[in-house]
Amino acid sequence: MNRLSTIHILDENTANKIAAGEVVERPASVVKELVENSIDASSSKIEVEISDGGTKFIRVTDDGIGMSRADAELAILRHATSKIRLVDDLTQISTLGFRGEALPSIASVSKFTLTTRLHTDSLATFVEVEGGKLVELRDAGSNVGTTITVSNLFFNTPARQKFLKTNATESNYISNILMKLALSHPEISIKFINNNKLVFSTPGTNNLADAISGIYGHKIASELLPILLLEDSIEITGYISKPSILKSSRSWQTFLVNSRVIQSRFIAKAVDSAYHSLLPKVGYPLVVVNIVVPNDYIDINVHPQKSEVKFSNDQIIYRLVYKAVSNALKEATRDHKNLAVSLDIPIKPAKVNVSTSIPKSYPKPQETVSLWREDMMPLRMVQETIHQQNPVLLFQNSDGSPSDNSTSEEQAYFQPLGQLDDCFIVARGQDGLYIIDQHAAHERILYDKMCNSVGRIPVQQLLTPIFMESDAGELNIIEANAEVFHSLGFTLDQVGPNIMRLLEVPADIPTSEAENILREILVKLTDMHNPAPSELRHACLQTAACRAAIKAGDTLNMRQIKALLEDLFKTELPYNCPHGRPAIIKFSHRDLAKMFKRI
Repeated sequence: MNRLSTIHILDENTANKIAAGEVVERPASVVKELVENSIDASSSKIEVEISDGGTKFIRVTDDGIGMSRADAELAILRHATSKIRLVDDLTQISTLGFRGEALPSIASVSKFTLTTRLHTDSLATFVEVEGGKLVELRDAGSNVGTTITVSNLFFNTPARQKFLKTNATESNYISNILMKLALSHPEISIKFINNNKLVFSTPGTNNLADAISGIYGHKIASELLPILLLEDSIEITGYISKPSILKSSRSWQTFLVNSRVIQSRFIAKAVDSAYHSLLPKVGYPLVVVNIVVPNDYIDINVHPQKSEVKFSNDQIIYRLVYKAVSNALKEATRDHKNLAVSLDIPIKPAKVNVSTSIPKSYPKPQETVSLWREDMMPLRMVQETIHQQNPVLLFQNSDGSPSDNSTSEEQAYFQPLGQLDDCFIVARGQDGLYIIDQHAAHERILYDKMCNSVGRIPVQQLLTPIFMESDAGELNIIEANAEVFHSLGFTLDQVGPNIMRLLEVPADIPTSEAENILREILVKLTDMHNPAPSELRHACLQTAACRAAIKAGDTLNMRQIKALLEDLFKTELPYNCPHGRPAIIKFSHRDLAKMFKRI
């Protein structure tokens, strides 16, 4: 019996759009495919220009070998490639790209033009495709090489547009990819222009240090340590930063295998292990590591976007990366007795000078202060306000349960007893023992103070501006959120391709911490997806309050402790820091009796 077939062959346009789902995830995917093609075309110069995060316009121009008219026509057909001919060629690929569906897939979801010319041809070939349909094919005048423009990306697939983030975030993705591609090929000059502004430019000298300098700035490049290891036909080269140069994410870390940018958790772990005790708990060093292995030692087809590779022996690679990084760190200290001096490792002093580490609003320490002979001090907790905000919880008991919210005068009297381990404040109340985390408490005070500012947060002008070398992603975020930064007390302007000048900072933060606070805010904003202005403000104030607050290890005298507690109990939520951690823990008389087995 004949039945109507339910399986049918897709038309070429539909097949291209499906393939585009695998290749063209976002504008950064388009840039990656096009630039990798330019690299494979033996280009010495590549220029990338975008606008509106790459959603409206992308142009990639190179001076590579170009294509003939016949090849230009074939390049926009699916499964057409110059990189492989037989299936066996897949195991010996040395070029970055070979996906035959890349160009037709991009052309199927955009307005696409291709202009290309061989050095042996007098004229170039111009191809225009719109939504996968050929619009024009003709001769044109052009330099040797290839120029591709991609406009109105996803104009015919609006569902795909909904998954894109803000233009600033999409620009950041593009910038990160281009930076890593530039680091993977220092012999190629790569220039990136975003919204008519030069973001970075590498010189193409085939010197990795020069490429790093072009991207991250001369100051960063001068603080790097070279790595070099050759063992068992495997070569590891690159640069690492001193432990004093850190970022809050791994965006500064670039891992390459045979000059191909990859992601690898175990390589990142090898780097972390090599630094081990040299780093604080939070932060990642700048790392550019290139691992050169025989082609048959890796499989590059384990990931659709070729962002991961499979090694025949992961343990060997881990050991060699660890050894290369460790050797570089040891070499830097070979002629120095003190590791911290040669590597600029931040060391926490045993005691912190309170007069410089505590904000000006707190009294300076006197030469002689008694911690144990202070009279009972009334602290008005403004409990009526607290009841309105949260009628259940004022303090957290030692077991995590809510404490009594009594408004009695007895509970409003505290006797600060002193500090424990330069981290916690111990106080005695009528109903038990209280332990206050000094950092969380001061964090809450600063956050509320800045939050309650009417209009712009009070600022302090810097006598000497701070010049910050910023990458493209940070510049995009600052530009997109200029009004937010201004309202929060940061006045910034761009004075060079990758230089920002900081002129004003919030009045309540130490100027020595201003750049670190701003960089941490930038990292946090990078991870947020289309945040509302209120979310941006909260995230920024959270970070500023945390970094500016008194730290564990800061010694306080009794007058400072009293001032801190008075300010804490004037806040609306004194029992938690802005991140939600408890600031106060109460041990009731019953809690203490149970601990000592009295009941």
